[in-house]
Amino acid sequence: MDRSAWRLGLLGAASMTLVQPPADLWMAAWVAPVPWVLVATLPERPGERWLLPLWAAGFVHWLAAIHWLRLPHPATSIGWVILSAFLGLFVPAFVVATRRLVDRWQVPLVAAAPIAWMGLEQARGTLLGGFTMAAVGHTQWRWTTIIQVADLFGDVGVSGLVVFVAAGIAEWIAHGWHPRACRRGGWRRWRPLVVAASAVVAVIGYGSWRLATVPANDRRQLEVLLVQGSIDTELKHDPAAAEEVARHYDAVTLEGLSPPGRSSSDHGPPSSDRTLPDRTAPDLVVWPETMWRWGLLEIDPAEELPEKVVAEAIGPPADGDDVPAGRARRQQACREKLVSQRLEAVGAFARRYGTNWLVGLDRQVVTPAAVSGGRNFNSALFVDAEGRPLGRYDKMHPVLFGECVPFAERFPWLYRLTPLHAGLTAGSRPVAVEIEGWNVAPTICFESTLPGAVRRIVRRLDAEGRRPDVVVNLTNDGWFWGSSELDMHLACGIFRAVEVRTPFAIAANTGFSASIDGSGRLLARGPRRATAAIRARVVADGRTSPFIVWGAAPTGGCLAAVVFVLGERWRSRRSGGLGSLGGGRLELPWKPGSR
Repeated sequence: MDRSAWRLGLLGAASMTLVQPPADLWMAAWVAPVPWVLVATLPERPGERWLLPLWAAGFVHWLAAIHWLRLPHPATSIGWVILSAFLGLFVPAFVVATRRLVDRWQVPLVAAAPIAWMGLEQARGTLLGGFTMAAVGHTQWRWTTIIQVADLFGDVGVSGLVVFVAAGIAEWIAHGWHPRACRRGGWRRWRPLVVAASAVVAVIGYGSWRLATVPANDRRQLEVLLVQGSIDTELKHDPAAAEEVARHYDAVTLEGLSPPGRSSSDHGPPSSDRTLPDRTAPDLVVWPETMWRWGLLEIDPAEELPEKVVAEAIGPPADGDDVPAGRARRQQACREKLVSQRLEAVGAFARRYGTNWLVGLDRQVVTPAAVSGGRNFNSALFVDAEGRPLGRYDKMHPVLFGECVPFAERFPWLYRLTPLHAGLTAGSRPVAVEIEGWNVAPTICFESTLPGAVRRIVRRLDAEGRRPDVVVNLTNDGWFWGSSELDMHLACGIFRAVEVRTPFAIAANTGFSASIDGSGRLLARGPRRATAAIRARVVADGRTSPFIVWGAAPTGGCLAAVVFVLGERWRSRRSGGLGSLGGGRLELPWKPGSR
């Protein structure tokens, strides 16, 4: 088995990588997992080491698939290697679980392989905060009819369907592909292919029915201007770049707001409060994550500000201010002045655009309650046409080791071991703000890659009577310099729209900004690593989604089965049992060379 495991493992690594961007041979995804499924049909001999080649194959695949993780900073290359090594463990786990289900529990290969795959993909989307990008099911985002089943079983269910077909092909191969095997195998020989094809037909039928229930375009619409600038981002703090970023995004915004033939240079400097003449404003302008670089500031009343800061903000103390009441008044006046200055700058731009504005920015809360003296949030702020705040959302799921480090809020010195200057504090609740009668719910960055996160946002807001009519994702993918990460991130947004049957609008620095309807159809998309101002007319969907009700319960059942069979094998090895993948192999009706 050693040599066969190496050959099939590496062949699977190559095929699974080629179906992902940038090669993007997406139709080949239906056969890409076949080599890894075939490993589960090989006989095992005592003393053979088959785990290493399978892990190595998975490691190589993930190194290639998520190569973009090395781009933000030299230090992220370490995370790239570690994450790839971790994800590589899922390949031998898949083979062992599949083999145990077949040999120990008599589950047909065509069912055992997708059960194992879905269970492990569910685990991958859960452990360490979850990593779902580059799923094999995501390759099918163009096949709109097929992906409708995601409103039942999520994107993991679509991956399960792909592996179901691959397992049917693998079982057909394992039972012999020679014409003599066809004659001797009869129905048993062709049964896996027929079953796999029947599953695809059933899913196509379900998808066609769901697409037939799409709301008519004459329903109420929300016009959104998705502003996509193109600024490659580096993992360093550069205060001098704040004005450059604002001017860049302001110019793209004005271009999108201008009528045809009118240049954005006609509108004056970004600090102007003049609204734009002669144009029809959209209902909402959206800037991507953290593209307003000055951020918001909040100061805890319990925070004692240094006198130097107070004097710079409101001037030197007057007579009588040396008493406690006077000092308290100065502290309060200073806090209000510092906070309002940040809001006033945002309001000036909103008045300039003359419409509602959703902008991604940082928010700092200065408080003695934090060990480090403050808490940092990645936020999305709604302001109206007069510059008044309408609502704010704080990102609820910071990226582990990318935006936060475990225990670092209690031990801030941990950040000195990383390229991060400080970590993010997670927000506590979802937010929906009413814009022209629409409930608009923001998400930020990689939150759109987490099915459970988006489901919980929609489900919680629905329970509060504010179900979102559209989910807006603000993201800064400038970290990845136009790489295949953009394609993978966009695919996640498409699946989230189907799962919760809610339109998705994405404003992404460097791309891909996009408008996606509740059926996962890509209605508009920005360019790669270039600027664009996309006017999207979002149509409310309003359909129900079983996935919102039961979430990952079905695929969680697959995970429970995988945990059980892997634990069973571990226990059998410890007790001196067979200690093999499963103790046998699939019986072939015909062997090459037989008469």
